[in-house]
Amino acid sequence: MPVILKQVSWSQEADQVTIRVQFPENYLRPEEVFTSEQFLKINKPPYYWEALLANPILDRESRCAILENEVVFNLRKKEPGLEWTLLELDVPRGERVRLKEELLAAHQKRLEEESKQRLVEKDQKKKEEISRQIERDGNDRTAIENLLHAAKQRELERMAEVKRKDTPRPKAPPPKKEAPPPSAVKKPAPAPLPAIRQSATLQVSFTERNFVTPSRESREPEERDWIQKQSAAKKAIGFVDDDLRPEERNPEWLKAKGDSFFQQQNYLGAISAYTAGIRLTDKYYSLFLNRSAAHFALENYQRCAEDCSAALELLVPPIEANRKARVSCLARRGAALARMGFVRQGYEEMVAAARLDPQNDALRRDAELLGRKLEEEGSSDGD
Repeated sequence: MPVILKQVSWSQEADQVTIRVQFPENYLRPEEVFTSEQFLKINKPPYYWEALLANPILDRESRCAILENEVVFNLRKKEPGLEWTLLELDVPRGERVRLKEELLAAHQKRLEEESKQRLVEKDQKKKEEISRQIERDGNDRTAIENLLHAAKQRELERMAEVKRKDTPRPKAPPPKKEAPPPSAVKKPAPAPLPAIRQSATLQVSFTERNFVTPSRESREPEERDWIQKQSAAKKAIGFVDDDLRPEERNPEWLKAKGDSFFQQQNYLGAISAYTAGIRLTDKYYSLFLNRSAAHFALENYQRCAEDCSAALELLVPPIEANRKARVSCLARRGAALARMGFVRQGYEEMVAAARLDPQNDALRRDAELLGRKLEEEGSSDGD
């Protein structure tokens, strides 16, 4: 049987109403307190309290404080200046149940509409951010191309100047000597004509061609096999296509690019940047760890847990220098497992992270929260 909380007091001012519900030694969590436009509820088994308000309130502007021995509701009146004569509606039980169901249904419908609106706004914001990022990248690329073009022009001008300085000046032509009279010039005797060459047949041999040739001379299977072998060799030594810019072949640059996307809440862009860095090297734990954070933000908990595991495999041997990174991996993987429904495994991961960083109060509170949730599930299964 539920225990109804009866020690309730209330007071009002011109624009707000204050309700105090006595709840000694309470361990309420925010999700165990419900507020809507005209209905309040506390549901902490076996304790229960509800109020069907006589007048509506602005629930978005109202506040609830969970104190050590009481719960305090500061409710903003929907009609400021209206004096409340009663706190709750005095109606029969059947009418009360009907009104409560209608209020809960209206509250649920409003929450669904707001959720849809947030999704639409989030999607629009993401599209706008992608457009702005594309524009920024285009501007950066244009600026780099302009710098390269200016540097090229300066180098060409410098080379032309050096060439101009190194080119010797043309010398004046020597004075012409007077030609002797024709009678004084002796003509040389004509050279004898060479003998007529004998005819013969030349033998010509060609080297074998192993490259792309016209179809009539093609050895396509051998050439394809050669190209595949060269491609495999290039991949083995970390080959990257020549048309990529130098900074795109740098994992550290790609990590910084992903971090910039993440700070702008462009999580899809961050995942793409981290993934490009991982393709270049799968030995850089920060790429996996940061990509797990982006997956967690997008609620891709399975991918988040996989990236945390990959980062932990690279964080060996476990030393003080990589302790904080291991704490982040364990805590994030525990949170992802708990979100997927594996509460016990998530609790164990969170406890391991808290042991590695005993000064972190937030980790300790999260571990205690998962522990209480695990105990509640166990008690409900036992019932």
